[in-house]
Amino acid sequence: MKRWQGSCIGAFLVLLIGGGALFFVVPVGGAMIVGMPPLFDKLTGWAVCPGAESISVDEYNSGPVTTSPTGPTGHQEEWTCTFEDGSQKVVPNEEIAIKGLSASFAAAGICGGLVVLVLMILAAIIGGRLVKPKV
Repeated sequence: MKRWQGSCIGAFLVLLIGGGALFFVVPVGGAMIVGMPPLFDKLTGWAVCPGAESISVDEYNSGPVTTSPTGPTGHQEEWTCTFEDGSQKVVPNEEIAIKGLSASFAAAGICGGLVVLVLMILAAIIGGRLVKPKV
């Protein structure tokens, strides 16, 4: 077996295992980001108002989401983005929700993909070094 074959086998094995793990890491990681309001708001701000100088948040319609008095509560938000030139953009609740969730899952996917890529490179290096070339 040649060194490049050992490198390919190592990288392929990590790709199989790590790629399969991404089916778990991306949904769970994205949901974890959604559960961290400061990080979620920061990512959503970058997605909804790229380049905004400031973002003001207005909450309305706070209340229970079910008829049960002990049930969960919800709210709606409206963001006003102010840009450098003084222009403003009002962002409705639906756009905040969709773009915020998309940014969270994209961030989890990018981070997970980068980890798999680094592990693939490492496995290729180790796989190439473990193979004893035949002369």
